[in-house]
Amino acid sequence: MDLTKKSIQKIIDYCEEHGLDFQSLPEIIDEPKVAPMVRGIGFEYVIKNYLINLLKKNDNLTVKKEIINSQLTVKGDDLQIYERDTKKSFSLECKLAKNNSFSLGTKNKKYSHCSIKVMRSRTLGDEIIKRLSKKGEATIEELKSHKDSYLYNHFDLVITNLRNAFYITNEDKKFIFRPNDEEWSFLENFCNTNNHSKIDNDLKNNHYFANSFDLAPISKNNICNRKKCPNPNDCKFIPNYPVFRFDELGKVWKNLKYIEKYFSK
Repeated sequence: MDLTKKSIQKIIDYCEEHGLDFQSLPEIIDEPKVAPMVRGIGFEYVIKNYLINLLKKNDNLTVKKEIINSQLTVKGDDLQIYERDTKKSFSLECKLAKNNSFSLGTKNKKYSHCSIKVMRSRTLGDEIIKRLSKKGEATIEELKSHKDSYLYNHFDLVITNLRNAFYITNEDKKFIFRPNDEEWSFLENFCNTNNHSKIDNDLKNNHYFANSFDLAPISKNNICNRKKCPNPNDCKFIPNYPVFRFDELGKVWKNLKYIEKYFSK
């Protein structure tokens, strides 16, 4: 039995074990409540496989993924890269671009950009805020003004894919990839081809990473826009929607295919 048939059989067995209708699975996955979760977690496995293939000849770096219970308050990483030379593990957070967030430019941002959705799925409660403040990571005031945001030291790298920035929700409330004419024109220049199938394939297979420190205002790359933030110029929290600038590719955000250079510094 080849790998595809084995995978299909596993899904069939899973449905039988849990009393689910296998034939309805495509519709279940496409449900508006389910699709974002499936695509988000699915992206973690896309990056895991991408990195394993990219680093297969690198004896110093190993990609790991641990299954965690998101209901627990224990810190968990989407992925890890273990560096044998230093015996250090680096945590990776996998986040897709915000749905339909591409812009050729606005009044305040006069450059092509999109937003990357980097925010907590669950806001911090009072007890967790007290616990974190006692660790000295941030003050209670800072944590209360960023209940749905991550401290930059929560993980080392953020990995994203830009294709979601060109998604829309259609009349059937389904998430679909559908750039408008203006966006296709931009993508043709960005990907250096007029072939829309090739552009779509390029978007699927090109991923980007940023050092989490560089996304927080403390890096001096931006200013916190939270009204109650006590330290907007030196804020240690990553914005919920950090900006991906297409005109500054390689500055904060870099193509994931160059990640070995990050570890060889």
